[in-house]
Amino acid sequence: MLAMLQVLAGIGWEPEIRGALTVLVGSAVLMGSVWLILTTNLGSRLGTLNALAGFFAWMAIMGLVWWIYGGNVLRGDDPAWEPREIVFGDLSGSVVGDVDELAVATLPSAAGLVEEICPGLVDATVDLQRARVVEDNVDLVLDYDPPDGREFCDSEQIGELVAVDVETITALLTERNAQLETDDPRFLDEQDLEQKIEDTIADEFTKANQLTLSALVAVSPDLVATAADLGLIETQGWNILSSAEAGEAQATASAFLTEAEASPYDDAGDFIVLDTFQKGGKPERASDGVWDRLANEIRNTVVFWHPTNTAVVRVVGTLDKELVPGEAPPFPEIDPDAQIVSVVMVRDLGSRRLPAALITIGSTVILLGLCWMMHTRDLALRRRMAEWDPAAAT
Repeated sequence: MLAMLQVLAGIGWEPEIRGALTVLVGSAVLMGSVWLILTTNLGSRLGTLNALAGFFAWMAIMGLVWWIYGGNVLRGDDPAWEPREIVFGDLSGSVVGDVDELAVATLPSAAGLVEEICPGLVDATVDLQRARVVEDNVDLVLDYDPPDGREFCDSEQIGELVAVDVETITALLTERNAQLETDDPRFLDEQDLEQKIEDTIADEFTKANQLTLSALVAVSPDLVATAADLGLIETQGWNILSSAEAGEAQATASAFLTEAEASPYDDAGDFIVLDTFQKGGKPERASDGVWDRLANEIRNTVVFWHPTNTAVVRVVGTLDKELVPGEAPPFPEIDPDAQIVSVVMVRDLGSRRLPAALITIGSTVILLGLCWMMHTRDLALRRRMAEWDPAAAT
């Protein structure tokens, strides 16, 4: 009796057990009541065959719906990047696909590309920032005349990536500090304020000098495409993924580098992600036109086997910087003596629809088998009735 009370107490306390028992009891009552009605009207054997046929027909229909939509019910593994190897330095030593082509690619400085493609944009952005902060003209807009055919250069967002003005930073930090009361813990004296200004300026220059192509593509893909057309960038057929598009690949590579035994890094703060490149996979449509959409859909449907989709994430080690208590961590600075490390990954398409497909196919096979059993049973019954009374066979 005491053991039974303990079991009942455990069932009442554990929500997982109680939930599982609720589903099992409900299913048994629902399907059992239908089976009971069928067996009382058709007999135990024929009633059981009808009940099982109805159950597997319902499972086949539901499995087909889950298979088509690939929703969250019986969902398999989602597509993900699968790390294959870590390459130190030159990618020509890679054993995956055509990754060695990136070893001879021309990858210039992203900050240099901004000045090369949009000359004068950085100076115009500095003048705008200075006028807004120093002269307090917050309503001003960028005054820049882009080169012919490069209207995308008329963008303040592009210029802000590499524009650093010492006068603007000094005035902004000084004004913010002057607005604080002297007893405010955020208030800085003259010496601390000068150090804060120097550190901020150094961080801003570091950000501008360490601008990556992936970050530049995220802001202006047209600028990078123009650089490729002019021959300033040569990626040997590889696509430069923007920082937004490469979020999953970069997260996978960072996690792999902190866990793999062959990795030189123990923590994600020991390195900084540079650029991400991608090549392969099914071709994308050329435009958003109706015919391009239709042609791309037909082409991708006909190509049954998915071409290999490869990605390369390049990282580099950073310098160790001292953390100041109460302040934001300093911007990571690339170690000039550090070697570039590349993570080569291949896209795993996963098995999101596989469980639903197996249920649909399996339920359909069982349903057909049950229907065949009932059909042969019906034919046998007709033969016996014909032997007993020929008129009953019609």
